[in-house]
Formats: sequence, C-alpha cells, structure tokens
Amino acid sequence: MIQTVGVVVPAGNEEGLVGHCLDAIAAARDHAQRHVGRPVRIRTVVVLDRCVDATALAVSARADVETISSDAGRVGKARALGVEHLLAGIDSLAEAWVANTDADSRVPADWITSMVHEADRGAHVVLGTVLPADGLSPFRRRLWRERHDLEDGHRHVHGANFGIRADVYRGLGGWPPLASGEDVTLADRAQTAGTLKTVRTGAIPVVTSARLQGRAPHGFAAYLQSLVCETFLDTDEQQLGLDSA
Repeated sequence: MIQTVGVVVPAGNEEGLVGHCLDAIAAARDHAQRHVGRPVRIRTVVVLDRCVDATALAVSARADVETISSDAGRVGKARALGVEHLLAGIDSLAEAWVANTDADSRVPADWITSMVHEADRGAHVVLGTVLPADGLSPFRRRLWRERHDLEDGHRHVHGANFGIRADVYRGLGGWPPLASGEDVTLADRAQTAGTLKTVRTGAIPVVTSARLQGRAPHGFAAYLQSLVCETFLDTDEQQLGLDSA
C-alpha cells in the first residue's frame, strides 16, 4: 500500500496562477489525510524552471511546499528533477506514489485520495482528464468538448493529471527531458510494457488554464489554439465568437 505521495509541480513564470494551484493541492492533501484511512506522508515540490517573475516569491510564503530550481527550460526535465528530489531517501519505492500536475492547474479535492485508492487496488499508472478553465470562448469550448471523452476509459494523456507508482516510474526510465510530449511518451512506455495496470479515470478532472499561448511548444495551450482551422481563423473572429489570440 502507498505510504508516501510526492506531488510535483513544474512552474515557468506562473506568478499569477501558482497560488491557486497550491491552494488546490493543499485541499487535496487535507482530504487525503481524512479519507485515505491510514497515515500517508504527502510532500509537494515546485520546480522553478527558468522563472524570472515572482513565482518563487509566491511559493516561498508556503511552509508546506518545497522548491528546487531548474535552468532546463523543458517541462519534462523539470518534472524529472522534482520527482528525484521527492524520491531521494525513500527505501520502498513500491510504496511511494508520484502525482503530477502543472502550476497553471487546479486539482480536485479528492485527487490524491482517488489516486492512492487506485494504487491500493493495483494501479501502476493513473491518467486523469483535464477541463479548460473559464476564459475560453463558447465556440472553442464546443470544439474541445466534441473531441474529448471525459469518462472512465478515455484515451487522453495529460501531464497535469498523471499519477504513477515510484518504482514503476524508475523502471520506465522516468520523465523524458522533452519540452513537450513527455506525458504521452511515459504513458506509451507503460502501455508497451504490457504488464502494468493503467487506469484512465474521468472521476478526478483537473481544471487547467485556457490560455492560448503556453510554455510548452506543443502543450495544452497550443492544442486549444489548433482547434480552429486556418479557414476559420482567416474570417471575422468576432462573428465566429473566437478568442483574441
């Protein structure tokens, strides 16, 4: 059974959103401490990846959050550094769980609790869904919903809602040091292994930023931007109800 949970949050210039992210993680930690049914140690680390704004200052006021710095400029490398920081000194990796999200995202209150329960039932990897936050135009939101299955068994992979048992993480080689797509790569490795149980759950959706210009070159923001084909973008955006990009 899981005895330790490490929550990893890469942050690249997220001064405006990281506070909401950490508030949500704190609520999820409190929920887990009440509902898991046994003591579980829960730690959170924010990886400050080339931050030149006030992200570090926003995080430093929180005694329950650890920070490390990265100059990689790649979310995959930042995630990997955070995981290794949290796993250092843990004797039994089979009893440790790594819960991953993003600094522009808000996890639900039962996020950690649900991941621990899935791990206790034999899950090696838990892949959750995401929901765009407020601010996305109705047109884009409709296009997004038409392309997304938010139920159990969905096909999606999001680094903002990705859990994995620590020994499995190490056995699969960890997060690849990519600027984007690290989540899909690690999930594919787990699938290819053939002996691992991956749970694709729709029960714990993470709300993530609906901005159209993000940090990862091919991340969620780029995907939201790509939803509208160039034909639509060449027409009057106000007539179509699109965001100003």
